[in-house]
Amino acid sequence: MAPAMAMQDEASFSKSSLEVDTKPQYFSGGQYEYEVSPTASPTNSEHILTDGELEGELVVTETAVPVTKTVYLIRHAESDENRRLSALSKSVKGLTRLRLPKKDDVIASMELINVPAQIDSDVSPKGKQQIDTLGRQIAKDDFVRKMGIQLVAHSPLKRARQTSEGMLGCVTATPNVSVEEDYSSEGKQAESVARIVELPILKERTPAEWLPIHHDAFTKRITDFEQWLAEQPEEVIAIVGHSQYFKSMLGLPKKFKNCDVWSLEFDYTFKANHKSVKAEINSIERAEKQKKLKRKLHKALSTASPFRDETETRSNEDSDRVDSSNHDSEVFETANEIYEIDGVRVDDLELPRGWRNLKRHYTYDPSMEE
Repeated sequence: MAPAMAMQDEASFSKSSLEVDTKPQYFSGGQYEYEVSPTASPTNSEHILTDGELEGELVVTETAVPVTKTVYLIRHAESDENRRLSALSKSVKGLTRLRLPKKDDVIASMELINVPAQIDSDVSPKGKQQIDTLGRQIAKDDFVRKMGIQLVAHSPLKRARQTSEGMLGCVTATPNVSVEEDYSSEGKQAESVARIVELPILKERTPAEWLPIHHDAFTKRITDFEQWLAEQPEEVIAIVGHSQYFKSMLGLPKKFKNCDVWSLEFDYTFKANHKSVKAEINSIERAEKQKKLKRKLHKALSTASPFRDETETRSNEDSDRVDSSNHDSEVFETANEIYEIDGVRVDDLELPRGWRNLKRHYTYDPSMEE
């Protein structure tokens, strides 16, 4: 090869070696998305670089960008509606066993006739006790600040507002509502929390939304909430809302207890539309109805069986009494503190869309008041 051609080839090689793709590359891993940006430093193209020199001229930078938000879900304290529904459940179960219901349960059940009051009811006396007890514990633990909660969003219903104020020290002000109507109306904001918002889309599922013709309105609200969550700049967010809403959104077989505090990770890069959310919720609810129907059928057949002995009868009645007295205790924990739902470990539950890592932090226990 002629010397001139050799020099030309070497120069060509040197030039091509310097043509480095400096476009940022993105990779996802765990809770972060990594941006890798290779950059070539300015060099004299007439100088032929050795392999060692070429490697030294490349600068690789990594930027870790979180792709998940930490979300705390808090169910409101017991409301007057919860109290009345629990009383009605006890009364009906008592009648099915030919037992007269208690006078207090009958009176509370009759209050359900006042339908407008059930849509936006205050917390009950027991609910205020739950808020006071857990609120003191959360304040003692400095939970809001230590967890780095930046944004608090709550339902506009009074039971959620009152719970948010008492447990987190955060609630939006409602100037047009008197303190007599809602004692949380003046508003409150914890020092460590940057922002508080009231979200109408967090309202509990209404009676009309249980009907097929209005079911779309409910699933659309869940879709809108998840989209809202993805769009917020804050990375640690607390949501105070309602059990049926959370249950449907997460596809859980049971509801959270009153004043429960749970956390999850939400991958906001997961894009879901209303059609897919609706299909997922419908599928889960159909499966749940089938399970309930099978349980009722099994119970009816076992009750009617002539071979059913007295021990089994007593056992089932004791079980029913436990269910009745703990109407809202639908999420439980085992003796070794591994949380389970229907016998499935919480950390093994497959959650829908971008939700994962369900964990409980606080739950109300009457013994905490002793």
